[in-house]
Amino acid sequence: MIMQPLPDYHLHTSATEDGCNTLTEIAEAAAARGLREIAITDHYILVDDKYMVTREVLERHKAEAREAGERLGIKILIGAEVDYLPGYAPEIKSYLNSYEFDFIIGAAHFVDGLPIANEPTARKFLKDNGPRAAFRKSLEAAERAAESRLFDVIAHPDIIRKFHDDPSAPLTFDEYAEAAERLARVMRDAGTGFEVNCRGFSHAAGSQYPSGEFLRVLKKCGVGTVTIGSDAHQTQFVGADLDRGFAALCDAGFTHLALFRKRKPRRVPVEEFER
Repeated sequence: MIMQPLPDYHLHTSATEDGCNTLTEIAEAAAARGLREIAITDHYILVDDKYMVTREVLERHKAEAREAGERLGIKILIGAEVDYLPGYAPEIKSYLNSYEFDFIIGAAHFVDGLPIANEPTARKFLKDNGPRAAFRKSLEAAERAAESRLFDVIAHPDIIRKFHDDPSAPLTFDEYAEAAERLARVMRDAGTGFEVNCRGFSHAAGSQYPSGEFLRVLKKCGVGTVTIGSDAHQTQFVGADLDRGFAALCDAGFTHLALFRKRKPRRVPVEEFER
């Protein structure tokens, strides 16, 4: 059997404010690290034009991806990381239908109007609500994203862990396991998958999103479509910690990883990927 490198299905370019590098630079970094398939997933947040990859940019990316892919011998998918915002489902659907995407990640970065992946507002959210309620609300926001059936996978379902590092207010998985299981069942019923987001290894969380306990719940509930990505916003993090996230996925009992074309998943046995 010919083994293939793990894909990186969560990469950001300078098309939105938080990215640092061009698509070509990201692709060159991926090829240099031995990757053979990546997905560019720039942000689309309907209410923030600094995080709104436009159709015009997507068309430029398509041409750039074709040139870089042929030159580097790497497959480059064009996707997006799209925030679900309650009340905006028709507008989001219209955007998703406006371009022939390969892959769409759904995100729930906003809870009670606050961006929970941003440090000052995340800490305020955790303090104002208390850890248990904050985790529950965050998972409920991801639940609404999954229920919409707009997305292929849900990004970092427990991103609230990113800034929950206060030793005076510890929280175990058991304290929010019920909300995690409810989200998992909604994802299963909606046919929405999840990503193993490896950026958490460089955060206070210290592991992938979702956590190992959460992965086991997702497996138990029968969520079958899984992708993996570094969530890199600059070239030095392309492909970072994919091996660690993949090991956690396998430890949780998952047997397949999904590869996408035109938003259609193909489940590939984990044995076919290099470790």
